[in-house]
Amino acid sequence: MPRIWKRAAIACVVVSLAGCAAALPPRDTPQSEKVIKQNSDDKEVADGLALIQAGKPQAAIDGPLSDVASRLERQYAKSDDQIYSPRGQALTVAYSAYSGHDVGDKKHPGTGKRVINIGPAWAMAYWARGYAYSDMGRYKEAETELAKALALSPKDSQYLGELAYVNQREGRYDDSFKLYRAAIRNIDLMDVWPDAQKNDFLCRAYGGQGFDLVQLKRYDEAGKAYGACLKLKPDDAKSKAGMEGLRGMKASAAGAGPGK
Repeated sequence: MPRIWKRAAIACVVVSLAGCAAALPPRDTPQSEKVIKQNSDDKEVADGLALIQAGKPQAAIDGPLSDVASRLERQYAKSDDQIYSPRGQALTVAYSAYSGHDVGDKKHPGTGKRVINIGPAWAMAYWARGYAYSDMGRYKEAETELAKALALSPKDSQYLGELAYVNQREGRYDDSFKLYRAAIRNIDLMDVWPDAQKNDFLCRAYGGQGFDLVQLKRYDEAGKAYGACLKLKPDDAKSKAGMEGLRGMKASAAGAGPGK
C-alpha cells in the first residue's frame, strides 16, 4: 500500500503570485495605491511561503500570513460586495461571469451583490496557513483555513487539492476523492501555471484519487486513476507502486477463492 498521497510543493506559487496582474483591484481606491497595496500583500504571502519552506510553519502563520489575512479581513469586514480573490485571468473571468455585466458593476445571482475581484493575496494567505497547519498535523485548523481560501476562490485547483489531501489524512476518503475530482475538473482555469506544472499537479491528483479509491475498495476505479497519472508521467513512482499494490491485492484475492 503506498503512503498517503503528498500534495504539491509550494515553490511554484511564488510564480503564481507574480503572474496574476489580471485581477481587478477594489473599487473606490486610487489606482496607484491599489497597485502598491496588492504588491505589498503579495510580497508578504511570498515571505510566508519562504518561511514554510525553511521549516518554520508557525512563524509563517503568526507573521506575514496572518498579517495579510487580518488586514484584509478588517478592510472588507463591512463590505456588502461579493469578494473573490483569484489568481490569473481565467479565474478572474470565471468569478466575474457570475453575473451578466462588466467587472466592477456586477450583481451576484440571487443576492443583488456586486462581484469584486481583489487579486490573489487574501485567498493565498489562507491557503498557505492551511498548508502550514497540515504540515504540523493540525488538520482541523488546516481545514478551517482552506475553507476560507475556497470561499474566496472556489475553483482554484490547488486549494481544492490541498483540502483533498487534508481530508485524506483525516481518513475521509470519499470527501477527498470528490475534492480531487473538482481540482482536476478546474485545471484549465489555472492559467498561471505552465503545462508541465499542470501535468505534475494532475498526476498527483489522479494518484490521490487512486489512493482514496483503494481505501474505499473501488479497485477497478483506482487502477484507472493510477493509469491516468501514468499517461501523463509514465515514470511516476507512486502511481507505479499503486498499480503494483492493486495487482498484488487481486492476486491474493484470486488465491483465496473457493477451494483454496
